[in-house]
Amino acid sequence: MHQQLFKYCGYIVFILLFSCEAKAFQEGDKWEGIFDLSRGAQKAVAQFDFDAKSGLLVLPDLIPVPLTLTEVSQKSDSVFFTIGFRSGPGVCKAQIKGDSIKGIMYNQQSGDTQFWLAKAGKVQSIFNQPKPAADEPIVITTHNNTQEENIVKQRLETLLEKYDLEKYIYTKTIKIQTGIIPHSHPVLTLNTDIRNETDLLATFLHEQMHWYSLSKQYDSDALAAEIFKRYPKVPSALPEGAGDEQSTYLHLVVCYLEFHTLSQVIGREKAMEHMEFMTTQNYRWVYRTLLKDMDSLEPLMASVGLHFD
Repeated sequence: MHQQLFKYCGYIVFILLFSCEAKAFQEGDKWEGIFDLSRGAQKAVAQFDFDAKSGLLVLPDLIPVPLTLTEVSQKSDSVFFTIGFRSGPGVCKAQIKGDSIKGIMYNQQSGDTQFWLAKAGKVQSIFNQPKPAADEPIVITTHNNTQEENIVKQRLETLLEKYDLEKYIYTKTIKIQTGIIPHSHPVLTLNTDIRNETDLLATFLHEQMHWYSLSKQYDSDALAAEIFKRYPKVPSALPEGAGDEQSTYLHLVVCYLEFHTLSQVIGREKAMEHMEFMTTQNYRWVYRTLLKDMDSLEPLMASVGLHFD
């Protein structure tokens, strides 16, 4: 049980188990994922009836009742549907590839919103995704095109020119958004609350490591067994934990990889200084634990195949 949680937890999987689902949805395929709304990434579960041109969508952390989908259709590899928000319709156009759907929702109030869905029971399809080609350009956008967001965009572009980060980059679509909590999926999004160059670099690498940890083939069973043996009880709530127990375990790996990659880029001493600072921010227990147990965690992470050469 714990090993399965460790292997499949993460921001982009969001397996939704909530009591109203049985009442809201009928037998048939369901799709689970994220809508990247202005207030942050929102968990989502949807069901489409292409014959009836209808469906349902639930955003459990935002709206307590199912939303009606209308004008549901599929043409070749394109999917179209409209979400019945009270504030006005959300018109969606997406591309379906196998067991995943990725697209854009347009709402007059909120503008364009990216979303991602994977077929329930097929969530492994998001794992082991290919690394972007080296010659694929990095696309950095801003959410509101404000001066503050554009300054961070320029600073990130400068960092990407200053350092060779190609081997650490597992998604090349980046968004800058003021006031948002940085997150990795469905679009890697950074906020504008940046202290200095190291802070921006570390945050960028941290979110890339979420993508890397889902793409990389490594001995997750061995790592999970050892992590749960060493840390049978972890904090859940912020700022000590990462929001829940699963996420705290996940961040032991991701925050370690943040340190590992940062130390390769700017050196171990500066990376350690960054880790010390992070013990005063969120995930405090995670960063303290990594610092305390670094001598034993480094060979463990290397042994299961997570290290970069």
